[in-house]
Amino acid sequence: MRLGKTSKGAAPTLGAAGGDATAKYGVVKDTDLARQKYLDAKRILKSKMEQEQRNSRANSLKIQTIYRKIMRINKVDGLRKEIEILSQNHERDVDRKDAIIQMLDRDLEEAEDQFGMALRAHLQNMDKLIDLQDSRLLSLEQEFESELLALSTEFNDERKQIVSQHGREVGELGDIMMAIDVEENEREAEARQEHEQLREEIRNKNLEEINVLRITLDTQIEDLEQMFETAHWQYLQNTDQRTTEFKSLTRKDQELSKEIEQKIRKIDRLQSSLQHWRMKISQNVKECAQRNSNLQEEKNGIQAHFQNLKSRMNKFRSTQKSRLSELTKNANESKNLLKNKCDLAERILKLSELGRKMETEQEKVTPFYVSSVEGEIEKQAEEMMKKAKEEGEPSKAGGEDVEVTPLHSSAWSETGKPVGNWNHLDNFWKKYNKVLLDALAIEKEEEKLKKENADLQEILKQYFDGISVNDEVLQKANPLFVTNFKVNLNKPIPVRREETKNMTFVEANAVVNQQKMGTMLNR
Repeated sequence: MRLGKTSKGAAPTLGAAGGDATAKYGVVKDTDLARQKYLDAKRILKSKMEQEQRNSRANSLKIQTIYRKIMRINKVDGLRKEIEILSQNHERDVDRKDAIIQMLDRDLEEAEDQFGMALRAHLQNMDKLIDLQDSRLLSLEQEFESELLALSTEFNDERKQIVSQHGREVGELGDIMMAIDVEENEREAEARQEHEQLREEIRNKNLEEINVLRITLDTQIEDLEQMFETAHWQYLQNTDQRTTEFKSLTRKDQELSKEIEQKIRKIDRLQSSLQHWRMKISQNVKECAQRNSNLQEEKNGIQAHFQNLKSRMNKFRSTQKSRLSELTKNANESKNLLKNKCDLAERILKLSELGRKMETEQEKVTPFYVSSVEGEIEKQAEEMMKKAKEEGEPSKAGGEDVEVTPLHSSAWSETGKPVGNWNHLDNFWKKYNKVLLDALAIEKEEEKLKKENADLQEILKQYFDGISVNDEVLQKANPLFVTNFKVNLNKPIPVRREETKNMTFVEANAVVNQQKMGTMLNR
């Protein structure tokens, strides 16, 4: 077996190689023994350290258990003493609360009596208000009836006047139409008479002309007949055929001549009637032109009068319609406004009933406290008003008398005098300011109780930390370790301090009155 590193190059001799190997083997063996001793010593030390740690841990646990028992005994003794003190305080508080309950019971009986008196007074006031409202409604109804009667009488009078005027105008138009009919009948009779006279004249003249023409025609016909007879005999002598034709022609001529005579007479009659009607038309046109012009003027006047009356009627109807629509609109607005006011009043009454349940006995007896500075402010205001009257300056802020009109809401004081517009809500502001001050006091009391509750929770936490041991409690400041009979608490025990009873408050109503006085001085 070869140990160590083989040399490079030429091979060594056998003796030298054996000596080096033994030396190296001895060195390695010594190092192995030293290393083994070191590991054994380290193992023994480690086992001793582990045993020491186990012993120290067990001893520390024993010490902690003994320490905890001692601290728990001391803590229980201290807590028992505190519990005795707290029990005594609790008994005193219970006795005090019992006394307060008995006092409140007596106050409650007195308050019930006062509530009965206040309820009776309230019912009497409600009866008075109901009577006042009934009288107001009766006066409003009477005023409405009177106005309705006046409007109906005025409408009936105007209607009768219009009907009578219409009847008169209808009668006038009937008289005018009768007069026109009579005049037209007279003119027609005169025209008919003139027409008959002219007709007779023309007829006589035509008859004379016809007679003259007939005489001349008869003479000419007789001459022509003689000429025809002579010619006929000559012709007959000349030819029989021509004679027969001539006879036929003569018969035809006679027939045609009769027909021509009839046509001529018809034409004459038509021409005479045409001339007659043309003359009549011209006369009627002349007569009716003036009459039509008069009737047209009269028609224009009547139409203008009719349009004027129609425009007046339309205007009257439009005004009445607008008035009716405005009245309807105002009535609806008033109805909605009254409904909103009624809803608001009902809500106020409901809230007042709810608030009355939360009122104290003193508030039920005297709901509006008496201001300590109101009398002084009124005196100062009266003095300022006297000075202003002496100096001759008009008072605008509140010096003028309050005018009370019927059928309007108004406020009256206990002395029977009307209250100014600026002082209607004085009682409301008094109660509102009192409620606001009570709310602020309750908020402060709530903050104080929250703070006290937080302190008590902290004390309770310290107590639980004192009776329980865990890593979280040991890492923080805790009451487990007592030195010189002092406990290491996080916070001191809270002490309840009584509030100062005599606190100064400024009434909001007094501030408002002072501002009014300032404005009066500035004016």
